[in-house]
Amino acid sequence: MRKYDGERYYHSIPGLLVPRSTVSDEVHEAINKFIDVIPDLSAKLDDCIMNVEVSEMRDAFMKAMHSLINMLKSIYARGLETEANRLLNCTKDEKMFSLAKKNFKPFITETLSLSVAMQKAQKGGESEEKSVKVSKIEVYANTAKSLNAVSSLLEDGFVDPARVLLSELSTHHPETVVFANLLALIDNGKTDEAKVMIDTLRQKFNETLNKMAGTDLNKKILAVDDMPEILSFVNNALKSHYKVIAVPGGQAALKVMETQKPDLFILDIDMPGMDGFELAVRIRQMQEHATTPIIFLTGNSSREHIANATQVGGNEFIVKPASHEYLLTKVGSFLNE
Repeated sequence: MRKYDGERYYHSIPGLLVPRSTVSDEVHEAINKFIDVIPDLSAKLDDCIMNVEVSEMRDAFMKAMHSLINMLKSIYARGLETEANRLLNCTKDEKMFSLAKKNFKPFITETLSLSVAMQKAQKGGESEEKSVKVSKIEVYANTAKSLNAVSSLLEDGFVDPARVLLSELSTHHPETVVFANLLALIDNGKTDEAKVMIDTLRQKFNETLNKMAGTDLNKKILAVDDMPEILSFVNNALKSHYKVIAVPGGQAALKVMETQKPDLFILDIDMPGMDGFELAVRIRQMQEHATTPIIFLTGNSSREHIANATQVGGNEFIVKPASHEYLLTKVGSFLNE
């Protein structure tokens, strides 16, 4: 039995309900399998969902989804397991097929993000005794995400997993009384009141996150991506808080840095010409940007990509597409704390 501290490792990841303080060898092995398999499996599922009307593709999709559900069950990812089952059931019903397609992309993004979060939690090179700083803005962001998982679980009638997740929040979150009251409502069978309270809390946390992110239009963010729609996404997510400079490639970014000094970089990885890794190396070679935060925003969540991102000086790794709120949270954790 391997023992972990429950904070540095998987326990701090929303929706991942690994038993506190201990992670068995079996669960640890399942987590590593999930990290290794999910990028390829998610790509396969993504391809299947676009062609799922074809019987062969539908069969492949069903098989891949069952495999994913079994992995999510093995690592105690109850929120995602519930969502996976919902999507699988929707896909079986032709009338619900359009709903499954609409919700599938966000689900895959969440699944890939979980894989990345687990890899970060496993990252070596630090002593077990060294506490890992989690910024206040990330605590609130994780809480909002956990509340989403609780809401989904209650909606589908999975009361016990919802209670477990809320118990964690009531133990660790600064506003413990709020979550204790929410837990009491569920214990008393008042799930409808609990859902209303959750909606209120989610709105409150989103407003708090917005304030925590801060607003400083003197701070410059240089976003580099060869896809115009991603640059537009970054601009829309951050323009109310910071000045966003969006460019389509590495050479254009270096040109901008001749006259501008960004306070944070958001880089795609797979770009024609100079990729994000090479650009990050060039950035880190500049004395004035030796410690400037670099966020990689990419669709590739493989172990190799995450390891390379860390090696070239990246501070954060986000799987796209992400939500506006999530990107703002990450940027705010670097620029406003």
